[in-house]
Amino acid sequence: MNALNSDQAHQNVSNDSPLCVAAIVLAAGCSRRMGVDNKLLLDHNGSPLVRCSVENAIASAVHTTFVVLGHDAGSVAEALEGLTFEPISNTHYSQGMSSSLVAGVNAARGFDAVAILLADMPLIASATIDVLLRAWATQDSPAIIVPTRGGRRGHPVIWPAVLFQELMQLNGDTGGKRLLQKYSDLVLEVSVSTDTIFMDIDTPADMEVVKVSSGSAS
Repeated sequence: MNALNSDQAHQNVSNDSPLCVAAIVLAAGCSRRMGVDNKLLLDHNGSPLVRCSVENAIASAVHTTFVVLGHDAGSVAEALEGLTFEPISNTHYSQGMSSSLVAGVNAARGFDAVAILLADMPLIASATIDVLLRAWATQDSPAIIVPTRGGRRGHPVIWPAVLFQELMQLNGDTGGKRLLQKYSDLVLEVSVSTDTIFMDIDTPADMEVVKVSSGSAS
């Protein structure tokens, strides 16, 4: 598939186009590289990091937001109190990211597509998600929507329903990279104007980078 820039994505679909897409926020991990802290509960601009990520998903044009919970599920759910989302329990979270993908996609069966977001990427704004959703809505056939900047791919990725079954067969501590390679002909790269699509938080050093960058995120 050809690449698409964010201006084209905005122009090719109206704001009232129906989008039967669910967001799946993966928030079940153990934060091992962060040390003793659960990184999702760390403060980011006055709120728990995970709350910022989920708020951005909810504020986008997705139909429903699912949040996959696992490690420290009670505390993470408490950090999200008052938000409108569908909690998904992943009792197998210790088996890696794929277990959360499986749980989330299984819950989202019936949707036309899912946007997979990582809870440790709080700078991905709803506007960025919406650019990808608009690009997805312009396609006449199933497409995997991937944001890029400077030729580098980032997050979130939108997956069409025709690949749900294969997403639910993933295993180990990996995401959908193998499927991106397998179905490269379905990939539509959408160029965006922000580096936030790369900014995940795994270590204390990452947290400092995000703090510095948060003022200019878009």
